Amino acid sequence: MIGFLEIRRRRLQFFLIGLIVTLISYLVLMINGLGVGLNEQAGRALRNFDADALAYSDRAGLSVIRSELSSEAVERIAAESGAREWAPLGYMAVNYTREDGSVKSAAVLGFDPGTIAEPPVTGGRGLGAGDANGVLADRQFLRASGLKVGDTVTFSVRLQERQFTIVGEINEGAFFFQPSVYLLRSSWRELKYGPDAAEAPVASVVLLKGDGLAGKRGSGWEAVSKSTAFANIEGVSGQQSTVQALRAFGYLIGGLVIGVFFYVLTIQKTPQIGVLKAVGASTAFVFRQLLIQALLVALGGVVVAVPLAWLTNRAIQQVPDPVPIAFTTGTFVTTSLLLLVMAVVGALFSGRQVAKVDPIIALGQQQ
Repeated sequence: MIGFLEIRRRRLQFFLIGLIVTLISYLVLMINGLGVGLNEQAGRALRNFDADALAYSDRAGLSVIRSELSSEAVERIAAESGAREWAPLGYMAVNYTREDGSVKSAAVLGFDPGTIAEPPVTGGRGLGAGDANGVLADRQFLRASGLKVGDTVTFSVRLQERQFTIVGEINEGAFFFQPSVYLLRSSWRELKYGPDAAEAPVASVVLLKGDGLAGKRGSGWEAVSKSTAFANIEGVSGQQSTVQALRAFGYLIGGLVIGVFFYVLTIQKTPQIGVLKAVGASTAFVFRQLLIQALLVALGGVVVAVPLAWLTNRAIQQVPDPVPIAFTTGTFVTTSLLLLVMAVVGALFSGRQVAKVDPIIALGQQQ
């Protein structure tokens, strides 16, 4: 094929074009990875709840922070929702001090053992009814704090401090952009409202499991799906809009850069295209060679950019406070396919120029 032969003969030129395409592909992949990572930081723990819907106080505006439910409200939700299984869950933010002396925040989730709110344990042991001073720590929390199973951690809330022992490790992810820790709901209630708050709320939300629960409402409560609950986490909608805009600009710029490169190459090759047409090559044949070149360059850039982005992510995850970048197989596949499509779109800019080449004029320019 003529397109392959030209790439072999003009290695340096196509290498430089491929390098630019690789860098653009890498940039778009990292932007997409940032979008996935920010979503995970915002609420992977919420997405991992063993539930089909979440019930909030109807005065909270679907905010876990502002939602507070009394024991009577929890009982009404269980009775009125028709859920197959249900479990109250409490949320609050606390501060803790890392080994280096810096103060960080964590998301504390209070649950009842044996319910759908209990997270699966990946290391150590689970919490029992008597573990009032025990917690299950997410691996992200352990990495950030420098602690391990068996260590103690001190949580600060307002003017009080309380020590807990890490009895187990979980892998539920972050909640509200904070690493998560789970403790007994009774301990959560005491930590948040104080030991003498007999009339204090008993939960922030209620996890519901069953069919057709999203959209149900009752006396003082409303239920939504997990996806709706995630979308209503403070800051998520603005963050997603920003990442989507960056992603769109990345694809647009990538397509334009590839298109400009091959448009310039096409102009430079006008005399050669004229010779091909003079000996009987059709416009479609010539354009097909250009399209093959564009796809090869884009494919080479993606093949290099994907492992480079993966290795970058692995390196970033080794630091105590990693940039929230994460990749899934879908992220790599979707991004690679879209970049190849943009390469084809960019190469289409050259199609009109190829069609306009007149063999007689082109041969005259070559003399």
